[in-house]
Amino acid sequence: METRIVVVALALTLATLASCTNAPEYSRDGASDDQRRTDEALCRAQVDSLMVKDRNIAADREATLGATDERFGRSQLPRDMAAREDRNRSRRLMQNCMSARGWTVNKGLF
Repeated sequence: METRIVVVALALTLATLASCTNAPEYSRDGASDDQRRTDEALCRAQVDSLMVKDRNIAADREATLGATDERFGRSQLPRDMAAREDRNRSRRLMQNCMSARGWTVNKGLF
């Protein structure tokens, strides 16, 4: 259970960092900054919720099956890879959500 809490906290931290670093600028014809901020906040909440669920599943799987990588002394690389995949997935989910709301990513940022 303690491992699960740590993983959830890590996932939330990574999601927050991913949203702050290299965050794309979105545009939509006729939309105000307030509309963009509202949609970004709604999408961010949705993405954060999905990411927490994903990390909980991974933590449950690890708790059930055991931490194979740690038993074989390979702990840092799998963690780094998981963190990178979390950032990439979070970014894709955010872009998909904003796109579904009619926003496009300004060219040159991604």
